[in-house]
Amino acid sequence: MGNSRGNNWGSSGWTTTEVAAASLGVTPRTIRSYIQQGELVGELEGKGIEQAWKVSIASLEELRDKRKSLGKQNRRNRKSSAIEEDFAEVIESLSARLETRVAEAADLKARLELTAKAESTLQAERDRLVADLDREREERQREREIAEQLQEEAKQLQSELEAERSKGFWRRLFGG
Repeated sequence: MGNSRGNNWGSSGWTTTEVAAASLGVTPRTIRSYIQQGELVGELEGKGIEQAWKVSIASLEELRDKRKSLGKQNRRNRKSSAIEEDFAEVIESLSARLETRVAEAADLKARLELTAKAESTLQAERDRLVADLDREREERQREREIAEQLQEEAKQLQSELEAERSKGFWRRLFGG
């Protein structure tokens, strides 16, 4: 079978047999043959009918360079280079989109951190205001209780004064 991540090929990534075939100007069947012969590093992925070979990009580049040095031209040279250009454009486009998303993610992270700090500050201020409100309520309750006590004393003094007034002048003067 094929090699599986051996031969010091590096770890630049993996691609499909179709893309590898387009890169070399051969068929996907030829790519699978290269894997079985050990000229390409391949790895089976998936199970059952979804099982497919993935080809090491590093080994693909090495084989392409080897083929160029031996003078082997791609059978579908024009089509292959168009596919390579399209592939390069897609990669550039995806890279640009990824950079944009990374920048957006960084911006959102900064906003989230600011929001968390603001929420923390607002929560602390809310807690302080609730404590102040509770103190004010307790103070108002004490003031009400004192006012009620003073009213009771005032009523008691008023009734004592009226009782004293109802006694006659001589009685109040001589006590009796």
